Formats: sequence, C-alpha cells, structure tokens
Amino acid sequence: MPNECYTSEKYTQLERKKLFEDKWAVVGVASSLLNKGDAKPFDLLGIPIIILRDDQNKIRVFHNVCSHRGHKILQKHCKIKNVIRCPYHSWSYDLEGKLISTPHIGGVGKHETEDFDKS
Repeated sequence: MPNECYTSEKYTQLERKKLFEDKWAVVGVASSLLNKGDAKPFDLLGIPIIILRDDQNKIRVFHNVCSHRGHKILQKHCKIKNVIRCPYHSWSYDLEGKLISTPHIGGVGKHETEDFDKS
C-alpha cells in the first residue's frame, strides 16, 4: 500500500466509515474500572463516550453528551456515586443512562413539565 494510505485524512475517513462506523469496537478492559462507580471518558473516532462500572458491577458505555445542550458530561476519570450529572445545567442520569432529573425545565423551581418526555 502506498504511504498515503497511512498519512492521508481522506484514507482515515474512508477506513473509519468502511471498517469501524457500524461495527463493535473494544474501548477498554474491565480491569481499568475496578470499583463500582468508576467512570472515565473516552474518545472513539471522534465520538465522546463514557465507560463506567455501575452499582450492579456491570460495565456500561454511553455517549458523553448531555441530551439537554450537548455539553460533555465527564472531563476526566472519576468516581460516580448515584447519578451522572451534567456540569452545565445539572441534568442527571442514573447509572443505566436513563434521564432522571431536569432542573428548571418548566421554569424557575419547576423540575417537570407535561410537554417533555424524559424517555
């Protein structure tokens, strides 16, 4: 193969699309998250993800993006106790990735609204 295949952005994008985009990928090993609540951010081909060990000792992977304003949730390896909380507006997710808290979504002091489905 010519050198260009290893150095060209064009080939990188082609390889990403054809080989990785719709396939499973290994992003780490379970031993890197030893304890319940251990979590770390990871960038997978430009896609920000969170890898964590939940309270049932199961490894989970989520997009590292808040569904509210698209803010990155985790910046560095950390210990999560009960919820994954976005630092921007404090939207919170349980350790299974379900949105559980939407502070002030209905206005100041109103944390629920009929017009918004959390699922």
